[in-house]
Amino acid sequence: MFINQFYFEKKSFILRLFVICLLSLIIYKRWIISYSSYRTYFFQEDNEPVVNRTHYPKEAFVTFTTSRVDYIDLLNVLLDSVHLFSTRSVIIFSIDFDLIINRTRHPRVTIERISHKQCGPTTYACKILAMISSEVNYGVQLEVDSVVSYNIDLLFDMLHVWPYDLPLGPKHPDDPGNYKFDMEDHKVRYRTIPYIHGTFVWTYRAYPFLRHLLKLMQRGAFTNANCDETGMNVMLWKAKANHTLCKYDPFGLTNIEKYEQSQSAPKCSPYCDGVYLIFHGQKESFLSQNILERLR
Repeated sequence: MFINQFYFEKKSFILRLFVICLLSLIIYKRWIISYSSYRTYFFQEDNEPVVNRTHYPKEAFVTFTTSRVDYIDLLNVLLDSVHLFSTRSVIIFSIDFDLIINRTRHPRVTIERISHKQCGPTTYACKILAMISSEVNYGVQLEVDSVVSYNIDLLFDMLHVWPYDLPLGPKHPDDPGNYKFDMEDHKVRYRTIPYIHGTFVWTYRAYPFLRHLLKLMQRGAFTNANCDETGMNVMLWKAKANHTLCKYDPFGLTNIEKYEQSQSAPKCSPYCDGVYLIFHGQKESFLSQNILERLR
């Protein structure tokens, strides 16, 4: 009787052990499938580089352009100014076309092609995509309708000594005030810094923020206002940003004369002068060319 009881208990134990092992195997298999799906999704959205980065500089200007002829003409003047006033390189992301430049005229240029599909529903998100895809440690984002000036490299010098986890930008002289809906939509109760506008600067520490912003824009966020500008500001407020920069990219057409006639005690009516590192907003290449000639 004792032997039969021992045999029964042993058989029962083996059966329970088998059931436990079987359940563990099923749970493990389901977890592996679930984790693999999550891992694929996560790395595709956040960690896989958009382009194969093998030759980019560690710090550079970053810009993007479409194939419009007027944009290419503006881009050439911008590149002229960078090669005149800066020692840094430029990374250009061309959207759905192969950009060709004069390598003799502009030797410090890297070109990569991206797709509008990667940006999302609006071209403005390509600015954020270009910043992320550059993978530079220290970056200054430029618009093609801009001309850089003397001492532009001070922005890079500043980034090297300012470890900050978020992008930085200059204060906008005229707050558009069109972001109330987006603040409510993203549960942002108040602004933590004044409204800033591109051109943005950043370090490698800002990439998690930029990737999150791009993901939102790829899903159609912020298209009802100023797109990339609105998205940048609202999400900086949500992240409790506490730093901004002075105006260093004034509107070119109305500020080039102020730059030429700058005084030791400038008037602050209607706007205080900032520093004249970038002149932006010229929608025609001959206007940018005129500013560049006056800066030489």
